[in-house]
Amino acid sequence: MLTTILSFDREGVSASEVERSHRMAGIWCFVYAVAWALVSYQLDPAVPYDAVEALNWASNGEWGSPNNPWFVGFFARVLLVSPSTEFASAFWYVGHFSVIALGMLGCYRLAYKLTDSVALAWLGLLTLNLSGVINFEAIPYNDNYLLFGSWSWLLLMFTKAVYENPKWWLPFGILAGCSAMAKYTTFAPVAMVFIVSLAVPSVRKAWKQPMFYAGIAAFIALVLPNFFWLFANNFSSLKWVSGQVSAQLSPGSWLALLSVFYPFILLAGLLGKNAFRLRSSIPEKVWLNTFVLLAPLIVIMGWFTFHKGGRLVEWLHPFFMPAPAVLVAYLSTQIHGQLRGAFKVLSVMALVIITGYASVMIFNVKNAGQDFIGIKTLSNQAKQYWDENSDSELTLVGGSELSEWLTFYIAPHPKMSNQWNNDTLPNVYNRHITADKIREQGVLLLGYAGQGCHDGAFSRFTNEWPQFAVDVQKEVIFQDSPQEPEEPICIGVVKPQ
Repeated sequence: MLTTILSFDREGVSASEVERSHRMAGIWCFVYAVAWALVSYQLDPAVPYDAVEALNWASNGEWGSPNNPWFVGFFARVLLVSPSTEFASAFWYVGHFSVIALGMLGCYRLAYKLTDSVALAWLGLLTLNLSGVINFEAIPYNDNYLLFGSWSWLLLMFTKAVYENPKWWLPFGILAGCSAMAKYTTFAPVAMVFIVSLAVPSVRKAWKQPMFYAGIAAFIALVLPNFFWLFANNFSSLKWVSGQVSAQLSPGSWLALLSVFYPFILLAGLLGKNAFRLRSSIPEKVWLNTFVLLAPLIVIMGWFTFHKGGRLVEWLHPFFMPAPAVLVAYLSTQIHGQLRGAFKVLSVMALVIITGYASVMIFNVKNAGQDFIGIKTLSNQAKQYWDENSDSELTLVGGSELSEWLTFYIAPHPKMSNQWNNDTLPNVYNRHITADKIREQGVLLLGYAGQGCHDGAFSRFTNEWPQFAVDVQKEVIFQDSPQEPEEPICIGVVKPQ
């Protein structure tokens, strides 16, 4: 494969070679997705908490969630296809890297659209290998990877709609709506597209094209239900976002920008003097894509210079995926034939990062390979205790926050017993729970780790549902990982009536 990639570093590539390059890019992204999905699924000790949230939001099936709009839960509905916990775990990793691979392919296609050069398109694609953003740093989040998969295609559709055919405004509107409903961050580039549609003549002509209005209608149709959900639910996700930010002079926030975009510094070093060989005339489409992608960064970083946000790095991650495609569009095609060394290093970096990740997990560096693995054992113990005390299928769990993990690691994914609350805005909840359902179905309860079966072990449940009493309970040992101390924890059952 590397030999084939190296063969694209030349001038005068024929049309058949261009198609061959496109196919090879697809193969590269496919292999990347398969490799990372297999390695992460096999070696990750437990899924991240975001997986529990996504499953819960999928089961509630609403037009919004406490932390995000509705598309995260919609996409996660695949988790409900099978009751198997193994299927759910596998989908978390396969789904992530399948979407990321699509985004990588979008980066390649966008780079080619902006440069008409397969060599520069490959340079953009392979530059992604310098970062952990698109692999191990994407695993913990239930939303960012959806933006990784969409933003490159958004810019590509925008470019094609302006310079090729207005029909692309409709898929742009649909994808923009879905991406915005995965995470509000997408409103940043979409807002920039709106601005250039007013300010730039070549884009302003879209206001005379019916497909532009079709795209706007599609976008509004996808976004509007979330607005009504927010209004009815105390604007919970917006409050969550605002709760992550505090007013404070924070010049150190610029380090967050560096931690995301440092690969471009490495790329410049790798290219040497070729990094400064720029096109003599930069096409308008390159300037427009640069503005749409980078203008929001100026606003964001200006804001966070005077505000502190612990999730700033996470919020900047999506900007990285399409950035190499825009960056390479400034390079001169005169560097064709001089990229073989860069291609080799960048290709090897893909292997280095996945090998490094696997090594960290296998050798359990800083407990990464066994962190929270004990939740699987606890889930099995809890399910067994339910089966010993009830002939009914387990459909409800509750108690301490730790019980939320039982919805993922017990088949067939029981639901939570706690209600939605407009004041406390819980991350995980059951929109459809009632006292009658608890009475008919019963509940498996989990106490607080380290406290055992003392009075009030299930206070989080009994405070909300005081009419129900725990019928049986049992103290077991919970161990987060083999390196962590053993802690007593209480399992209880409210039997169906």
